Amino acid sequence: MEHRHAEFVDTHYDALIQRVTSVMPITDKMYESRNLTWEVYSKITKAISKKSQIRELLNAVKSGGPALKSAFYKVLRDVQPEVIQELEGSSSQTDHEKQVTESHHQKVETEKEEVKTHRPENNIIRWNPSSIKYRSEIEELRKDSCRKKVGNLYFSRSNKYIIGSGGSGTVYLGLKEDGTEVAIKRITKDQQKSKDFENELKHLRDLNLESKNIVRYVDLAEDEDFYYLALQLCEYDMEDYMENLRQEEQKDKALRRIVKEILLGLQVLHQAEVIHRDIKPGNVLIDSGKNARLADFGLSRKLEEGRSTVHTARAGTLGWEATEILNQDTGYKKSSDIQVAGMLMYYILSDGKHPFGDIKDREENIKKGQHSLEDLQDIVAKDLIEWMINKEPAERLTIDEVLRHPYFWDDDSKDAVLRKLGDRPEIQNYEILAKLHKLYIEKGNTEETDPTVALNINEAFSELKIENEKKRNDILTIVGVDLKNLWKLFKTAEEITEGKHFSNWKSELLKIWPDINKKLPEDVLGLLRVLRNKLVHANVRNEFEEKKIFDLFPDFFISLHRVAKVLNWKY
Repeated sequence: MEHRHAEFVDTHYDALIQRVTSVMPITDKMYESRNLTWEVYSKITKAISKKSQIRELLNAVKSGGPALKSAFYKVLRDVQPEVIQELEGSSSQTDHEKQVTESHHQKVETEKEEVKTHRPENNIIRWNPSSIKYRSEIEELRKDSCRKKVGNLYFSRSNKYIIGSGGSGTVYLGLKEDGTEVAIKRITKDQQKSKDFENELKHLRDLNLESKNIVRYVDLAEDEDFYYLALQLCEYDMEDYMENLRQEEQKDKALRRIVKEILLGLQVLHQAEVIHRDIKPGNVLIDSGKNARLADFGLSRKLEEGRSTVHTARAGTLGWEATEILNQDTGYKKSSDIQVAGMLMYYILSDGKHPFGDIKDREENIKKGQHSLEDLQDIVAKDLIEWMINKEPAERLTIDEVLRHPYFWDDDSKDAVLRKLGDRPEIQNYEILAKLHKLYIEKGNTEETDPTVALNINEAFSELKIENEKKRNDILTIVGVDLKNLWKLFKTAEEITEGKHFSNWKSELLKIWPDINKKLPEDVLGLLRVLRNKLVHANVRNEFEEKKIFDLFPDFFISLHRVAKVLNWKY
């Protein structure tokens, strides 16, 4: 048996390069069973594309002798059995599968004869070209006399037309009868795969999930043995597209766009009460217009009305699962998707790294919440990812909050936030509130003490010489009779300002604008007050760019965003 397995690897080496798509699941299993050394495993994980990963794996397997080849064969049989079935034919099938395959093969041969008999060689099917990557293969398919037709779909089972493969089935290049390019997922009609297929089909046909950031359903056909699910043809998955992103002239802008499009796709799912449950680089596809689209909804589940959790058996992919799933604390929530989406965001922005480390330690690190973002320099992106991958589900942002994070703000958004938050009564009265806060501290008060013992609010107004009745009422509305809001406001500002670039903003801004209010506290909210006034009253928006104000304080907006979340300020 070992000899036969070794012969299979040697004979089909080139075909395996093209056919094996679940490279890392196979590699993980072989490493876990100690068939691969850490050095080999690390070399595979660091390869820049899926094709180079499978080359590294197969080269290691080929040089390892019959035993290693047999181990690879067995893992491949578990992870991608259809690859072995395709390459070996009926020899690797059960008796029942043999009967199904022989019947299917006979039908295919009959159809081939019908094609040769009834169709002229120059009868070329329609084609509306879109794909760049697969253009030559589709041109060949149009002329291929061995192609078959099921329903409205044309495709060929020849290896050269296979563009993907996974647990659910093999994916072929194809064309609809009207000329639309499609990716055709062929799914065996067995109990488990049929269940996942029906689930995926339900989501793909859901009008609430129509979006330019979700892979598009095109058509469906079936025969006695298989379903043929036709989807929008895309050019790459995220793993393979990483190489293209490295070549982008405006790389940071391209990365930000891709990340946002993935999250917009997730937003559509969550708004429709659907949890994806298998977010990973391989389930993000890039179409011919360079749009990122979420794909593969076989494991997705819709929340029942009034429920926030789906309780099922564990699903997903090793290394791309949420903390609570690994710890078996609860079922799947939208926040489970958020944590894994944060892992994916880091993977994209850090050029293929994972926040929870190498695969050998990753699962334990996810369980413990131990992460590192050292391969990412953008502090705004880091802040967002930290929110998303928080160990505690309740501390993670919702998808709407993720998309409102400063990482996605342009200049207009920043201006709008400065105006909206800068117009809050707390900020408009911040100088007076600071004096009031300082007065109570001088009187020996703290957040825990009753302020009325030493000084009631009206006495405080008198000491501060605040005579205007409207101003007194405004201040009282903000702080409350018990002053709890006053203490929370300044405690939050102080904690969030500590250690930030803007903690000495006066010395920096006085060099640029000598007329700024020097009486304001030197914290995040004092700086907000100054910038809002400059924007609204001095009309110096162009100076923000010319003087690189926000470059002086790169953590200002993420700090302001955090203040707003803590104090529940809407904007």
